[in-house]
Amino acid sequence: MISRSFRQNISKMIANGYVLYLRHVRKIDVGKDCNISWRATLDRANPKGIHIGDNSRIMLEALIIAHDYSRGDKGKLWQDTVIGNHCVVGGRAIILPGVRLGNHCFVAAGSVVTKDVPDHCMVAGNPAKIIRTGIVISDKTQIVDFGQLVK
Repeated sequence: MISRSFRQNISKMIANGYVLYLRHVRKIDVGKDCNISWRATLDRANPKGIHIGDNSRIMLEALIIAHDYSRGDKGKLWQDTVIGNHCVVGGRAIILPGVRLGNHCFVAAGSVVTKDVPDHCMVAGNPAKIIRTGIVISDKTQIVDFGQLVK
């Protein structure tokens, strides 16, 4: 039991160190108590365009982009991608540039979010569509209220 607790403490220290690196070296706006996988890909071309709210979680191999070289006009080249408070972005999900996720949003694994998502929603698919409304996510990024299924 002691070795498991020791491993958990080491893992937590490494995760906190990575968030500090993102904040101070890469200059990404990361809120309090966020858990970001070191294997997630956060935009390297425009890291200042990524804003992550408090108590949010970015899972393994998620991709968050804040630039779009294909648009051509300079006004839309650098965009802000905003993830609200108490959000969960599943593994291998993609958040495209200029997208805003509201508070208490859950992005399912493998989803491609192309449009803004309102508060208290669960999205899934490619392109991502709202599948549940009224969800509530706790401070520990667990869904405590699954809300209503959208038909």
